[in-house]
Amino acid sequence: MGRKLSCGDCVMKSVRLDLAVAAGQAVFNGALGSLAGSVALHAFALQFLGDLLGKSVNYLGIRASIRPADADFPYGYGKIQFLTALFVGLVLLVGSISFMYYNIIHLHEGKVTAPSGLAIVGTLLTGSVCEVMHRYMSCVGRENNNLVITAAAWDNRNDALSALAILLGVVAAWLGMTWADHLVALVVSLLVMRAGLMIVTDAVKGLLDARAPEHILKEVEDIVDFLPEVRCKKSLRGRRLGDTWELDIVLGVDQGLSVTQLHHLESNLIKQIYQQISHIGHVHVSFIPNSEGDAV
Repeated sequence: MGRKLSCGDCVMKSVRLDLAVAAGQAVFNGALGSLAGSVALHAFALQFLGDLLGKSVNYLGIRASIRPADADFPYGYGKIQFLTALFVGLVLLVGSISFMYYNIIHLHEGKVTAPSGLAIVGTLLTGSVCEVMHRYMSCVGRENNNLVITAAAWDNRNDALSALAILLGVVAAWLGMTWADHLVALVVSLLVMRAGLMIVTDAVKGLLDARAPEHILKEVEDIVDFLPEVRCKKSLRGRRLGDTWELDIVLGVDQGLSVTQLHHLESNLIKQIYQQISHIGHVHVSFIPNSEGDAV
C-alpha cells in the first residue's frame, strides 16, 4: 500500500530552471574570465560546465524516478535518484581534482596576474544568483523529500561560496597579491570536493538501504503505542526509496484476534502513519502471536 506525495510538476520545473541557470553561468563566467583576465573565473566556468553535465543527468534521472510503480518494478523507480546523485557527486569530485591540478601548475610556473574590476561585478552577480537558486531548490527538495533536488541545492550554495572566495581573491590581487586569484581557486576546489563527498556518501547510503532517520521511526513507534490491540513491537525498520520512506513493521498481538480485526488494525495503523508522517510510501505491516513474557 503506498502513495506519491511529491509534486512532480514543481520538481521538474526546478530542475529545468537549474539547468538553464547552470548553462547561463558557464557562458557568463567563461566570457567574463577572458575579459577580466581571471584564472579563477575561467575555472569557475569549467565548474559550471561540470554542473551542467551532472544536472542534465539529474533531469533524466528525476523524470525516470517519478514514474509510477508497474508490474516489473512494483516498488517504483525511486532508486534512480540515488544513481543520478552518485553520478553528480563523482563529477564534482573529478572536477575539483582537475581544478586543483590546473591552479597548482600555474602557481608553480609563475603564471599569475591581477584580474580587472569586471571580475568583481561579475562575481557578485554570479554569487547572488547561486544563493537565490540554493534557497529555492532547498525549499523544493525539503517539501518533496527529494535527494537529487537537495543535492542540486547544495551545489548552488557551494557555487555561491566559491563566488565569495573568488571575490576576496580578486580584491587581494588588486592590493598587490597577484597570486591570490590562484590561491582562492584552490580553496574553491576544496569546497567542490567537500560537496561531492557529501553527495556521494548520501547516494551510497540510499543504494545500500541505510535505515530511516531516528525521528521517522520514533514517530511510527508513538503511533503504534496508542493502539490497544498491540502487545509488543517485534520489529520496526525503514529505508528510503527515492523521495519516500518504506516501512516494515512487525507487531505482536493477542492470538484471539480474528482476520477481520487484524485487517481493521492494519488499515487503521497505515492510515494514521500517512496522516501524521510526511513522505511515506509503502508500509508493510505483519502480525505475529504475542507469547507470554514478550516485552511490551
